[in-house]
Amino acid sequence: MASADTDALLVVTDAFLKQGRELAKVRREVYRLLLEEAWRVAMRSRYYLTAQCLEAPCNSAWMLLYKFGSDINFINATSLTRYLY
Repeated sequence: MASADTDALLVVTDAFLKQGRELAKVRREVYRLLLEEAWRVAMRSRYYLTAQCLEAPCNSAWMLLYKFGSDINFINATSLTRYLY
């Protein structure tokens, strides 16, 4: 009887440890996918300018952006803040 209990305990312990390893793999994969999606969103939202800062083609776009563009547009265009620029 004790041998059967020991065998059952070993089987349950092995299943528990296997489940823990598989769960760790799944957690790592979910984390990787979330990180990848966050990176994609950041890249999509970084490279655009709103219509507010666009002016007639005869004016210098960089000067208009520097003088009149919002801070968000300036950071999106140069990846720098006005202070660092």
